[in-house]
Order: sequence, then C-alpha cells, then structure tokens
Amino acid sequence: MKTTLELPEDLLRQIKVRAAEEGRTMTDLLTELLRRALGPAKPKKKKRILDLKDLPIRKGGKPATPGKEMTPERVAEILWGSSR
Repeated sequence: MKTTLELPEDLLRQIKVRAAEEGRTMTDLLTELLRRALGPAKPKKKKRILDLKDLPIRKGGKPATPGKEMTPERVAEILWGSSR
C-alpha cells in the first residue's frame, strides 16, 4: 500500500541521513521506527469492584456517648443539617 506523508524538511533530512548511514531504505527505517514507537497494544484494565475486605478497619477506641452514635438520622443531620 502506498501512502503519502507530509513531513517537515528537517525531519525528512534526518530520516534520509539515518537510512543512508544504516544502508536501508527510508520505508524500512520508518516502518521500524513507527512499530517501535507504537509498541504492542496494551490490554484494557478491567474495572475492579471494591470489596469490603479492601477497606481499612479501625479497631479500638471508646464507645460513642449516647446521642453521638452514627445512626442514619445522625448522618443525615451531619450531611444536610437536619433529620429527614
């Protein structure tokens, strides 16, 4: 397959010089350079669902004083300013 590329003159000059130094065609040199630059395709990472076992657990401390326990009503009060 033939493809036409427009390259800056200074870059084209560097490609020609390197190809000549290595005794290769510009096509061979560019093919190798592009393959190397693109590298192998990276596999997509699977999204991981958070497992409760992965959460840090803090043990110890004192029990909450009455009225300060983390109940759903207390969380709502902290978050929204009043019980819902």
